[in-house]
This record gives sequence, C-alpha cells and structure tokens, in this order.
Amino acid sequence: MFKYKRTVASVIFLIIAYCIWIAVRPAKIIRVDKGAVFVKHLPMTTEGKLKWWMNNKELLQQKYHIINKQYNFTVTIMNFNGYEELPKGVRDGSIDDYTCFDDTDQKHEKCVYNNIAIIIRGNLDGKQFINIDGKTYIQKQDGKVELK
Repeated sequence: MFKYKRTVASVIFLIIAYCIWIAVRPAKIIRVDKGAVFVKHLPMTTEGKLKWWMNNKELLQQKYHIINKQYNFTVTIMNFNGYEELPKGVRDGSIDDYTCFDDTDQKHEKCVYNNIAIIIRGNLDGKQFINIDGKTYIQKQDGKVELK
C-alpha cells in the first residue's frame, strides 16, 4: 500500500513539474520573414502573449526591422512548430496555409504552417491594434494598453 501511494505521488509530482516547465519556458524567435515572426514556445495565455509582444517589440525592430512604414504597418507573430514539406494531396490543406522559404531550391521542403498567434496593426505615432485569441487590445500614444 505504501509503495502504491509513493508511486502515485511521484507521478503527480512529475505531471505538475512538466506543466510548470511548459508554462515558464522561454519563447525563442526562430525566423523573421517580411513582417512575419515565427516564435517557438509563445506563452499560452492571452495576457502572456501580450506581455511577450510588449517586452520584445523594440528588440524585433532593432534586430530585424519588422516595421518598414511607421505610419501604417502590420506584424504577424506565428507559432512555430517546426519545418515540414509542403503537402501534395488535395485534402492536406491549402498551399496558402503554409509559408515556404526560398532557401530550399524551390523544393518546398522548408515550409511552416501559418499558425497565427498575434497580429499587430497600426501607426507607431498613433494607435496600435493588437489582436490576440479573438480579443483586440488598443495601445495608445501614451503606451497604455486597454481591451477594446
């Protein structure tokens, strides 16, 4: 009986430790391509994604120049789940559902499924609209963000 309780406690501890690890693992920018940012391990919650964007938008602009037109821009943050080959069958999804990169000699072996997590639109000197999980947040000129 004691051995059974210890085994159950160990399994519960491992499950809790895994869930904590999933929740706190750092997001990693994998690739940036024409205003699309592919990120592995984005936060799971809407608030976590918003906080990630607010903490990383200046780094993305400085390092990758994701915003070309300051008066009217769109940035798309996508969940990155690895590269895959572009599907060939008729029921494998539309080609438009994937972003393929030129560094594969037109073989379409290095494609990413477009899993959009965050869309940011706006004007750097005015309002910015941040769409996350069906919610729209507005960031005003003073930097304050509020739910629309």
